Amino acid sequence: MKLLMFHTKKFLYKPFISDSAGSEKTTLENSLVAFIHVEENDKEKSDIINKAVGNIKWLANKNNTNTVVLHSFAHLSNNKSDPETANDLIQKISEKLKKSLTTHIVPFGQFYEFSMHVMGPSLAKVFKDL
Repeated sequence: MKLLMFHTKKFLYKPFISDSAGSEKTTLENSLVAFIHVEENDKEKSDIINKAVGNIKWLANKNNTNTVVLHSFAHLSNNKSDPETANDLIQKISEKLKKSLTTHIVPFGQFYEFSMHVMGPSLAKVFKDL
């Protein structure tokens, strides 16, 4: 699993529909956006959920935010899991995070446009290879 995380002042996304003039957009402020790339062998790793949750919680705490956005992002490696595994692991990460943080999942299975204003400090931009 790979995590590419950004502390954002504002994160906006909306479904990309090429033949539609507009679709509903979602905006979240002061959030940690975690792009999650699930790899094929992640379903065999018994500790992968806890490692991801630990990294996300640590970075959210360092950046003084209680809001986390989880976004499936299969573009950080050529080693990809099947979509069902990726969705399942992201759901499990979310369930654990919800015990202490406000958690939002970008809905799975669509293409999205997004815009984000990333904060400046060094810990506002972190990559983890779990």
